[in-house]
Amino acid sequence: MSFFQAEKPDWNSIGIFKVSNVSGKQRDLVPSKTTDGDSDMDADNSDSDEDSEDEEEGGSVTPVLQLCKVAHGGCSNRICAMTQNPHICASWSDAGYVQIWDFSTHLNAWQSETEVPRGASSVFNQAPLFNFKGHKDEGYAIDWSPRVAGRLVTGDCKNCIHLCEPTSDATWNVDATLFTGHTASVEDLQWSPTEDHVFASCSVDGHIAIWDARLGKSPAIYFKAHSADVNVISWNRLASVMLASGIDDGTFSISDLRLLSPKSEEDKSSVAHFQYHNHPITAIRVEST
Repeated sequence: MSFFQAEKPDWNSIGIFKVSNVSGKQRDLVPSKTTDGDSDMDADNSDSDEDSEDEEEGGSVTPVLQLCKVAHGGCSNRICAMTQNPHICASWSDAGYVQIWDFSTHLNAWQSETEVPRGASSVFNQAPLFNFKGHKDEGYAIDWSPRVAGRLVTGDCKNCIHLCEPTSDATWNVDATLFTGHTASVEDLQWSPTEDHVFASCSVDGHIAIWDARLGKSPAIYFKAHSADVNVISWNRLASVMLASGIDDGTFSISDLRLLSPKSEEDKSSVAHFQYHNHPITAIRVEST
């Protein structure tokens, strides 16, 4: 899934890609030594020769890229697929609204096609399942709950956070009461991997907040994490007390949430801080393997 940023608002679209007919052999990152002293590289070369011979006998294997585009009103700031149903996606528009889409029709069409057309693709004019225009400004922060299907949280550049709950297969209810606590743009949101009602947010104000929707609309924990904008966060899926954050000054940190007290202005949670990059961190991910 990707989005295209066009010169004119009406030209914008969401791109859905599928790559098929991919072949090849998965290789170790570092060749290991065999018992006779030869490396696996020699064996791999031999296998490559055999693969080449097979291709010559059966014809070359060419990967196929399929693409369809769905028209999107305004530039898409960010797009996110639902964990439980990846064909359901939510997008943030720079026009200031959030839309939820069902792309199952396009995916199912690919499954049934025997002959795949190559070259230019058409732009489909598809209506979204849901269109939420309650934010006061455009935004970038958006995340689906990995535990509760359809539960969505969104944050905008006016420091407002909304919670969307599914009411049926095709509609969502947006809580009219905002989650408030940040004093500047909400840059990223992440649901807890272990708690149904808990999510984290980060902001241009340098703070990270932990929210529990059962306790009201104020953050349960709110702390000054960095002296610069906090652009992105990533929750550890195996150790849920650990949260990574990427900062505008090019650094990134690991925080242990057990070391925090509610609304502490002093950050005592940082257990590691890395200074490898020279420019702002705009993406960060903690792998769970």
